[in-house]
Amino acid sequence: MKRYRWNLPPVDDAALTSFACSIKASLPLARIFFMRGVKSYEAAEAFFTASLETLPSPSLFASMPTAVGRVQEAIRSGEKIMIYGDYDVDGITGTAMLNLFLRDRDADVSYYINNRFEEGYGLSMEGIRAAAERQVGLIITVDCGISANLAIERAGELGMDVIVCDHHEPEELPDAYAILNPKVPGCSYPFRELCGCGVAFRFIQAIAEELQLSAESWQQYLDLVAIATAADMVVLSEENRTMVREGFRKMQQRPRVGIEAMLSFMKVNPRDLSMTGVTFGIAPRINAAGRMGSARKAVDWLLAESKDEAWVHTGELEELNILRRRTDLEMLKRAEEMVEGHFASYCSSIVLYDESWHLGVVGIVASKMLERYHLPTVILGASKELVKGSVRSVPGLNIYSVLQECSDLLEQFGGHHQAAGVSMRPENLPAFRKRFDEISARVLDMDARQKELTVDTELGLGEITGNFMKALQRFSPYGVGNPEPLFLTEGLQCNGSVRLLKERHVKFMVRDASGKRLDVIAFDRKDIYDALKESSGQSFSMVYSLELHEWNGRVEPQAKVKDLSVESLHRQVL
Repeated sequence: MKRYRWNLPPVDDAALTSFACSIKASLPLARIFFMRGVKSYEAAEAFFTASLETLPSPSLFASMPTAVGRVQEAIRSGEKIMIYGDYDVDGITGTAMLNLFLRDRDADVSYYINNRFEEGYGLSMEGIRAAAERQVGLIITVDCGISANLAIERAGELGMDVIVCDHHEPEELPDAYAILNPKVPGCSYPFRELCGCGVAFRFIQAIAEELQLSAESWQQYLDLVAIATAADMVVLSEENRTMVREGFRKMQQRPRVGIEAMLSFMKVNPRDLSMTGVTFGIAPRINAAGRMGSARKAVDWLLAESKDEAWVHTGELEELNILRRRTDLEMLKRAEEMVEGHFASYCSSIVLYDESWHLGVVGIVASKMLERYHLPTVILGASKELVKGSVRSVPGLNIYSVLQECSDLLEQFGGHHQAAGVSMRPENLPAFRKRFDEISARVLDMDARQKELTVDTELGLGEITGNFMKALQRFSPYGVGNPEPLFLTEGLQCNGSVRLLKERHVKFMVRDASGKRLDVIAFDRKDIYDALKESSGQSFSMVYSLELHEWNGRVEPQAKVKDLSVESLHRQVL
């Protein structure tokens, strides 16, 4: 039943007590701050209240003045501008955002997004030809371009300038007119973890400030930045946290017509929109366009000006998402069937290939296989004469570095520390699979191959008060770098019956030795139901998160179980 190692990291008790006093908070709340590296009153205040005015100046980007000047020139002269975006949520939102902003400046602007299956990722030669046919003078990339050396060289030969807005790790920099990327050498911008849409957002801010426009002229796009930041799994700290918080506020209070229509399809009231609603609701529907057809459908959805138009595009995305879900379930079933035979030869990674697999869904299947097996995972399908797919990694393994060690076997690769895309010739697949597993075996120790739950703090049921829940809610939005706080409570027993819902979920109530009670739900954990039935009356320990649950007009705290153990608890790593 116990699926994870539980890790309750030690802290300096004296420092923790002093910090708790300085912020007038309980020790459990202070520990949550400590677990996020926040250990001073000033840092805690910034964590909760940092405003848009505290964002670093976009002028700190290398080449920002050059890029702003070039866009101003294009607007003044009526030159044709093409926004060239990636086909995922990050690229789609950034493409729509730049189009909307430049259109409001009366620029002659259009957009282009690759067909995932015909052109693959990044600035393509097909896209450059399309720009030339449209007589474009300036191309602005979003979430791509940093590795498109040949395509940018070709654009220059055809008389087009390229401004790159990207956030991927650079290698040999292209000869672009300007490069906006916080990760390029020599860039003095202090925060490296923006998504591609976030970089484009800072570009818009710089243009607006140069044109002496109102703050609203660029801040109105924070909703798109929030969606992109959540979907792209970048670190949710510092300015990302600030922009996401403000973007959520906009969607909750004044959603644009496309988002309002999508929330209606999702049956979500805008005021109740959460990070879960974006990552598991809005983002998959946007991604479905590029995965199952054309990403243009998602861009047009965001560009919609009327409710009727937005509703039509939202319906199209909904249909594509239903098809996407059906496809990834079929692929996941087949992948799980293949794993047992794969482990006979390779035990430190998962590299699976089926020529029939849909390339638009391999990333989803890779993520689900990673969640289940907690091993570096590559899921591959066929694309013309190549094998292409997606890579996902566990914490502690920089997948980009692993792929660099395999680069002689690959035609192309790119991505982040935890996720990437690859393509290779079919004959190189066996050698790639072997080397990928050898590197994973070398880098990952046994602890890294076992799932771990990092517990923020121990908590007594009596400490879960209204004020505690109110303070806890201020730690959201949650994401990479700011996970939902996890709590550990020992010495619990069931209070009443244990119910199994839909043969998957478990609902019960717990009580502690003092008689304090708490409602509990465990999603997709039938094993917990079986264990509690078998160990009736025995005390147990539980790791869980907390939420407010509304039922019959009452709002009460509810625990969402992550793991449960009827065994005695040992300190540190369990």
